[in-house]
Amino acid sequence: MIRGRFLIAVICLASAATACVLSAQEPASAAGTAPAQTQQPASAVPAQAAAPAATTPATTGNSAAQSAAAAAKQIPLPDRPYRVNVQIGFRGPMTAMASFRKKTLAAIRSGFTRMYGPMWDATVEDSAWFVPADRWRMERMTVENLARYTDDTTDKVILIAIEDLEAGYQVSCREFDIKVQEYSPVLTEKVGTASGVPDKACQLARDSFRPFLLFANLGVDKSKGELEFLLQAGNLIPPDPSAAQLAEGDVLRTFLRQMDRRDPKKVKILQRLDLCYIRVTAFNEVLGTAELKDEDAGVTVEGATATPSASFTDSGHVRGLLLSHGPVPFGGKSRNLQQIGLRQRPVATRSRVRMVLQNREDRPLICARVDVVQKLRQTDVNELPPRRVLTGRDGDLHLEVDPKNPTFWLYVYSGSILLARVPYAPGLIPEEVMKLPDDSLRLGVEGELSLMRDELVDMVAEKAVYMSIAKKSSEAKDVQGFRQVLGQLSALPGKEYFQLRLNETRAPAVEKATRTKNAGAKRRIEQLCTKMGDSINTFFSSERILKDATELSKLRQAAGLPPEDEEEKK
Repeated sequence: MIRGRFLIAVICLASAATACVLSAQEPASAAGTAPAQTQQPASAVPAQAAAPAATTPATTGNSAAQSAAAAAKQIPLPDRPYRVNVQIGFRGPMTAMASFRKKTLAAIRSGFTRMYGPMWDATVEDSAWFVPADRWRMERMTVENLARYTDDTTDKVILIAIEDLEAGYQVSCREFDIKVQEYSPVLTEKVGTASGVPDKACQLARDSFRPFLLFANLGVDKSKGELEFLLQAGNLIPPDPSAAQLAEGDVLRTFLRQMDRRDPKKVKILQRLDLCYIRVTAFNEVLGTAELKDEDAGVTVEGATATPSASFTDSGHVRGLLLSHGPVPFGGKSRNLQQIGLRQRPVATRSRVRMVLQNREDRPLICARVDVVQKLRQTDVNELPPRRVLTGRDGDLHLEVDPKNPTFWLYVYSGSILLARVPYAPGLIPEEVMKLPDDSLRLGVEGELSLMRDELVDMVAEKAVYMSIAKKSSEAKDVQGFRQVLGQLSALPGKEYFQLRLNETRAPAVEKATRTKNAGAKRRIEQLCTKMGDSINTFFSSERILKDATELSKLRQAAGLPPEDEEEKK
């Protein structure tokens, strides 16, 4: 009896619990939340519906990344932040501690945010591949080491190496630009405490960072010869004034990036223009109407002034002058050509320049005379008297950085001939090789022409001596001596001989200069040969030949000899 009552109570409690569960589901359904679906057998689920559910997350992620990259490229360059990937590597026992690494990364990430703000879209990571990290490995990095980063997702890669030394830490930094595929010089400094590592890393990253500029068009005033550029993130002003992208006297290094016509994302040709710079002349210009011409400022508004306001500045456009040693394909118009400038500041107090021949890098220019000329454009008047220096035994030249004149001109001479006129900005690259035209062809031709000129002068002197002897023989009625002098005069080389030698010297030299595409040497050879040909024509002019023939005819008659034509008939 008791057992039966217990079973009845259990059944009643189970029924009440079921009713409570059902009553709890009803309000959720009324609120708009769908009730739980009834579980079906696996065979009842169609295969077509199951497959997309498994692949949807990956597909969505790839499409989102592609759409984000496409949207970023649609933003105007002055409003587009830099996508910076910061890879931090550690080496040493202290840096192996997880707490030290975590604290250092957080401090560096915070330092970049305070320094650049919206100008940088930075990703700071504890590098998984830059291990172990030190200056030695950083200096030997190649472009292939950073092939994992592409232009679609990254603009700059900054490498930071933190080494634990016996006394303090050593921080090294280097920047890599994805578009031009080039590293910046390695910067290294030491700090005494661990707390100073993040600040030093941020400072070196700021000094290594090279802003990106893209050529837009020629300046409005074409008489100045200025070029106009778009500055990436120029309208995104960094909170830290020391992180400003441009300053007065900055220099841009130039690059060309030819894109494929059929595939605009594919780089066809990437070229660095050596010894070709852009000197920044104007940036952060105040916008206003004060500079308008009279015909453009005819409309006036009551209560408005023409004084520009300091609160409106154009920080996205930059103007500069092109400095090059010759014609370069920069500053023109091309649909698929990107003309790039990277702002780079001196990283050393001086540069070591090694001057070599253009086609023979193993042949340095030893003891070459070089004039350092302080001026902006090639056509400008020298600001100061030129300073003359000589290259060393290895063809090297040490040039100091001058903050007042970040760029100057080098006039390189080969003997008395101006070999090259080259602009240079010291300190940007600590060691650099300057390839100059091969002047050996011109020197060889000049040597041959010098010998020919000496022979021509000797011939003229001998002719004058023989004419003097012939005059004495004629006066003394010495027929035999006079005939002997006439034979000696006829044996002297004539105009045809010197012209033949000139052609034999000129032809192979011009042919070799044309084959080696040495236009400068070819031009100078032509000038030397033309000048030598003028000298030959002067010595063998028709007036001089007629004068000598008339004088000899008179001397023959005085010596008692018949005229030359009658003697030949006999």
